[in-house]
Amino acid sequence: MTTSPEITLNPLIAARQSRRAFAATSLPDDVLTTLLEAARWAPSCANRQAWRFVVVRTPEGLARLQPTLSAGNDWAKAAPVLIAVVSREDFSMTIGERAYYLFDCGLAVENLLLQGTHLGLVCHPMAGFDEVEARDALALPEGLQVLALIALGYPGNFAELDEATQAKERYPRTRKALEEIVHFERWTGEAR
Repeated sequence: MTTSPEITLNPLIAARQSRRAFAATSLPDDVLTTLLEAARWAPSCANRQAWRFVVVRTPEGLARLQPTLSAGNDWAKAAPVLIAVVSREDFSMTIGERAYYLFDCGLAVENLLLQGTHLGLVCHPMAGFDEVEARDALALPEGLQVLALIALGYPGNFAELDEATQAKERYPRTRKALEEIVHFERWTGEAR
């Protein structure tokens, strides 16, 4: 399978990256609102809109949430905003054994990431955090899950990152070939 030369990938999709260097500059309210509006307009099963967001940007709030990050995500402590993506199964449909809230929230996160890319922001989604501690830090009611955290901010100085994180930033951005991930009509080949 090859891509036709006259068909081009949307530039926002091609440009989106999960960078790790943040400037200390705070994000204005209108920028945050735009990001959250983009997430709000994501598609969802039966239009249930299962996503909820907790925006953390005060020094006190960040001081409560940052310790929940895994050691590999220490770089995110420089982000001026952390957004928790929160939901629970009954916020969307469950058909058979398929709970749609996870997929719905993933769609909303991608909308937010693409809008952030459009605005020239660093938007890095993470699953590396202690969920129990994050729930406590956010004072979430019983039953709500923290599905992801998103570090947000303006691009910062690469040189301020530790050496291990700088090495991650230098990795070339690659994707598997379509032939490795696409099957037509039925599964062919090995599962890997």
